[in-house]
Amino acid sequence: MYLILQVPLFEDMDEKVLNAICAHLKPVIYAEDNYILQEGEPLEKMLFITQGTAWSYTTISETSTGYSNTKCLGKGNLYGEELLSWALKSTPFSELPVSTRIVKSQTKVEAFAIRAKDLKNVIAKFWWHFRRPDQLHYLEGFQLEHGEHWKRLAVSSIQANWRHYCARAKKRELREWRKKFITIE
Repeated sequence: MYLILQVPLFEDMDEKVLNAICAHLKPVIYAEDNYILQEGEPLEKMLFITQGTAWSYTTISETSTGYSNTKCLGKGNLYGEELLSWALKSTPFSELPVSTRIVKSQTKVEAFAIRAKDLKNVIAKFWWHFRRPDQLHYLEGFQLEHGEHWKRLAVSSIQANWRHYCARAKKRELREWRKKFITIE
């Protein structure tokens, strides 16, 4: 779980949310010198690297920018943080963000991955934990105060909790009624 705590949005997150995310993490292994993600492909998972080394780079010429665009990813690094921004918006699964970089294993890479749809489902289930503006400041273009998405999630959450409350009340009422009329001798 310590790896997901390195993501700024998850640093002070409730333990229930972190456990829900961890429940969806799947171990993945990439052999040495293999492409993990290609630039321009749909970004369908977020990777938390536990062992090995991978390169993350773009196809933009280094000479045109004046600096290297290559990053080394190793133990404790992650790739695919853009999925958080996507999952917080009310966009369909068919509109996944596109990877802006190539990720290629340099050595054997072991990681945990969470698929985009699973991340979106966890965020939908625990939406109120992702409302704090201090957690969202780095997510570009996010309109918290005008988001119809948040209103729909709030309404559905209230409805679900109300149905759950009513079901519990009916069970409690039935138990009390049974106690009055059914005696065991």
